[in-house]
Amino acid sequence: MARPPRPERKYELLDQILDHLLDSTLADLTFRSLADALGISSYVLVYHFGNREQLVTEIIRGIMRRLEPLTTLRPASDSPEDVVALARRAFELGLDHRGRHLQRLEFEASVQDVVADDPRRPSAESLEHWCGLLAKWLRGRGLPPRAARSMARTYVGAVMGLLYEFVLSGDRHAALDSFDVLADGFVAHLDRAAHRIAS
Repeated sequence: MARPPRPERKYELLDQILDHLLDSTLADLTFRSLADALGISSYVLVYHFGNREQLVTEIIRGIMRRLEPLTTLRPASDSPEDVVALARRAFELGLDHRGRHLQRLEFEASVQDVVADDPRRPSAESLEHWCGLLAKWLRGRGLPPRAARSMARTYVGAVMGLLYEFVLSGDRHAALDSFDVLADGFVAHLDRAAHRIAS
């Protein structure tokens, strides 16, 4: 008699797959190579993930899930300093060996999406999500919608650039120092914008 399927097995496999990919790329990924590396049958992968495209989509979703704890974080107050402090804590969460390589895989998938016939888009959607959240907060501080969108895109894009630099260099301290410089500029820009609104 066959064992009943365990839905949690898919997530266990996904964790193992992400661990394996810390030293590999999505471009080199095949069911055979992955099954061999994990010591399982490729049929197990087919059963849980269907085909390679579905597997890669699940891998990207698994990578993105590392950000889920950030959705429950809230700043101590609505002040720019508390919002920046929260953003810094969130930024720090990915600045370790695992975070560096998961970010690398996310960037790899994003670059592949640019030329894909049917892009998966989770990274683009995540970028839009963070831009939208920050723009909403900026509008709440009195910035006009267009200015809030521009400032949010600039800041979120700059943070993504710092993550990319961290992927390349692996220098956690430099990434945090650069984040602090960026955050100081963000607060100063916000102060100037508030002055203009008040005048």
